[in-house]
Amino acid sequence: MRKIIFLGFLLLQCAAGLRAQGTAAAPLPYRAGDRWGYADSAKKIVIRPRFNSAWPFREGRALVLAGDRYGYVDLAGNLAVPASFQAAGEFHEGLAPAKRNGGWGYIDKDGRPAVPFEYEEALPPGEGLAIVKKDGRWGVLDLAAKRFIPTKYEEIYPFSQGLARVKAGALYGYIGRAGSEAIPPAYTEAFPFEDGFAAAQLDGKYGFISLADKTFAPKDFRSIGPYTEGLAHAEKGEGASGRCGYIDAQGAVKIPFVYFMCASFREGLAPALKSLTGKWGFIDKTGKEAVPFKYDEVSGFGDGAAKAVLKGKMLYIDRQGAEYFGK
Repeated sequence: MRKIIFLGFLLLQCAAGLRAQGTAAAPLPYRAGDRWGYADSAKKIVIRPRFNSAWPFREGRALVLAGDRYGYVDLAGNLAVPASFQAAGEFHEGLAPAKRNGGWGYIDKDGRPAVPFEYEEALPPGEGLAIVKKDGRWGVLDLAAKRFIPTKYEEIYPFSQGLARVKAGALYGYIGRAGSEAIPPAYTEAFPFEDGFAAAQLDGKYGFISLADKTFAPKDFRSIGPYTEGLAHAEKGEGASGRCGYIDAQGAVKIPFVYFMCASFREGLAPALKSLTGKWGFIDKTGKEAVPFKYDEVSGFGDGAAKAVLKGKMLYIDRQGAEYFGK
């Protein structure tokens, strides 16, 4: 499958399947020279650019990089959580993963430790659970009970619709909230569940797993990407004739196969590339251009914003295509 080139700007890569929870009224990261602050929808600066990097607001807090340490600002621009962490992630369900003195834990919105900094790795929480690594073993952390359940799997991804994707050897399956196997590792590719379906590859065929009965229904496409917001990007054709389009969970074509590359829908928009020598833009669910095809690289939307690279410069854009940068 052709892979979209996503910008690797986040310290933690969340599993594809975690829903964005942005607030339209929140300001977006704004680049002025080599510093970052925040601007409102009129692109008026509301938080002075003074950070080395900045991320969109989530749950009233925004992750920022000040020097070589990470902290969080509130909507008034105050450092609600001092920049004292070696690494950190965005807030989900009131908690954020953070690293201090070489160990990962979780903090609340005031920066107070909610889970001790005793883990080797920690992913953003979801559905009251977190995926962490301790003593060389990945497992499930019940955030309410503060109970760690180690597992035998080489990789685990955040929970979505009650199941977490796991990797055993070269194959993927799913576990339930208590860490027990729900769908045996049999798939060479698999993605998170959303709205009752997960795209996967089994015995060389791509299709969808049903959450209701855990059965796999193959579809006649060369590849299928994650199922998000009722659609999955898929590919058909080989070599130079290969094209990307969008299908529903039954395999019906909803957006024609006219793109050279495309990626998942988030917040109603999806990145797409019209030609291999062209630029990236965004389409809506009718296939209509929503953000012009002018960018060298893009990420998917989350919290009302997407990162993009234009003429070698990184910036944020909103869903209307407004660009947040200045001199």
